[in-house]
Amino acid sequence: MINSLYNVTRKGWLKALSFILATAMFAAILMNSFMFAQHFGGSIPYLAILVFYGMAILWIHGIGFEIKSTPFKLIFLPITGYLITTPAFLYIVLN
Repeated sequence: MINSLYNVTRKGWLKALSFILATAMFAAILMNSFMFAQHFGGSIPYLAILVFYGMAILWIHGIGFEIKSTPFKLIFLPITGYLITTPAFLYIVLN
C-alpha cells in the first residue's frame, strides 16, 4: 500500500509542484520570519518542526530523489508533505 501511494506522486508535474511549494514556503518563512516564529513557534513549538518536516519532504521529492526502502517511503511520503505544508503556506501568506 505504501508503494502504491508513493507511486501516485512519481509524476513529473507533482515533483515540480513539490519543488515550487517548498521554495515558496522557504521564501514565505524568510520574508515573514517574525510572524512564523510568533504563530508556529510561540505556544506550540512542535508546529514549527512539523512545518520544517513537511518542507523537507517536499524538497526531497521535488529534487527528484528516489527512495527505495519501504520504511523511508512511509517517512517521506509526499502526500504528507503536501498536507502539512499547504495549510501552513496559506496561513503565512494570507495573514
